[in-house]
Amino acid sequence: MGMAAEADEPELLSANIPFYPPLARQARVYGTVKVTFTLPADAGEPINVEAASGHPMLKPAAVENVKTWRFRNPYAVERRYETVLDYRLLETEPQPVTFESFHHVEIVTLKPRPLYSR
Repeated sequence: MGMAAEADEPELLSANIPFYPPLARQARVYGTVKVTFTLPADAGEPINVEAASGHPMLKPAAVENVKTWRFRNPYAVERRYETVLDYRLLETEPQPVTFESFHHVEIVTLKPRPLYSR
């Protein structure tokens, strides 16, 4: 028996690569932003994209990014979805952005260097 690869949900076809907001990075702001959006019936473009929670310096970038997402959406009814964008600061060279699924995206960047160092 072949397993069906299709999960019972829309498939993310394309998205702009999310970026870490420079001001948030300088301020060492990190954390998760929960974004909700609606996919209209048979439509691939999200509408009503809103940040449900998260830091004010991260929310606008998360919302702007989700607005660029395009889906293959087989449903003939409108549905609401939720995704989490996880903004992280690392000491070492970051891994590229990962879209494990459209429900969880990691955006990682290097911690800013201290402005002064002995």
